Amino acid sequence: MSRRRSSDPHHPITIALPRSLKTRLDELLSYNQSRSKWVCDAIKAKLDAHDNESQVISNISDTRLLVLLFNRGVINYEMFALLKLGLPTAETATEQ
Repeated sequence: MSRRRSSDPHHPITIALPRSLKTRLDELLSYNQSRSKWVCDAIKAKLDAHDNESQVISNISDTRLLVLLFNRGVINYEMFALLKLGLPTAETATEQ
């Protein structure tokens, strides 16, 4: 008796990656992990993040968002410092 056919069959594709990127990926994966599965999961994550972009941004803390804006060159350090001063501070209580 033959195997049941998949409802979502896999199709092999060929892509070109820079050698440095392939090396980084190979160093990240252990010998028994599938490179194809890792790439599929990365593509799904990227597509899901694109679909849920507003949800991704709403989950980022205000400070982290400011750091991202500064690192991307959207705001300068003076604006970063000024906006950071305006953020509410999170006080932590320590019990002794």
